[in-house]
Amino acid sequence: MNQPTATDEAPKNPIRWGAAFRALWGLARDNDDTTYVFQIVGALRGASDANNVARMKTTPIGRQILSERSSMLEVLSDRERLRALPEGSLGRVYLDFMEREGLSAEGLADASDADPQPGDDPDEKVFREWARDSHDLWHVLTGYGRDPLGELCLLGVLYSQIRSPGTAFIALLGLLRIPFEYPGAPSIRAVLQGFATGRNAEWMIAQDWEALLAKPFEVVQQDLKIGRPTYYERSAPLHDVTRSRSRVAQAQGA
Repeated sequence: MNQPTATDEAPKNPIRWGAAFRALWGLARDNDDTTYVFQIVGALRGASDANNVARMKTTPIGRQILSERSSMLEVLSDRERLRALPEGSLGRVYLDFMEREGLSAEGLADASDADPQPGDDPDEKVFREWARDSHDLWHVLTGYGRDPLGELCLLGVLYSQIRSPGTAFIALLGLLRIPFEYPGAPSIRAVLQGFATGRNAEWMIAQDWEALLAKPFEVVQQDLKIGRPTYYERSAPLHDVTRSRSRVAQAQGA
């Protein structure tokens, strides 16, 4: 019997289109169930996690995050520490956002636990959790809200930053519907601007967020080269919540 060669071996994280489309169908029926988002991203991740780990290892902060198994969740879930930071700091702006929206840093972690990844490489697991737990912080820094267009724009930022095929897949499919929810708005330009924002910004994965949380919000935005979301700002007031499939958006518009 012939022995399999290296080229015959199955890829470590094969693309699973069937699982992705099943999760997409579930997401279409319930836009607020983020477990479907993690299922889509997991089904389509391919080699993106490994590529991001390799990139992290080229920077001192990235290597430190990996070697120390740093947890963004621990940093962002300590609300008393965040509350003690100076007024106008990134940490205080983030805390205000989380409390205003009724969110917790643990929420996304709980949602992603519904789609565990078997046989995880330890470094890839650290990267994936670090990126996941940064999601709401990136909302704050980029100025994108939690309405459907804001989430799509942020997915554009995420794709340009970490090249995860699943995020691009969701964002591009969302472009087919989003103009109907934002009639007369430059919504497609807003999403494309999100891709450009992520491409032009500093790489936000390998940053010392614990130190940056204490800095003035505007200074962090400038240092990371995060531009203003002008098309999103023009689009958000035109959201027709009666056309939205998101219960969160409908409640916010009530």
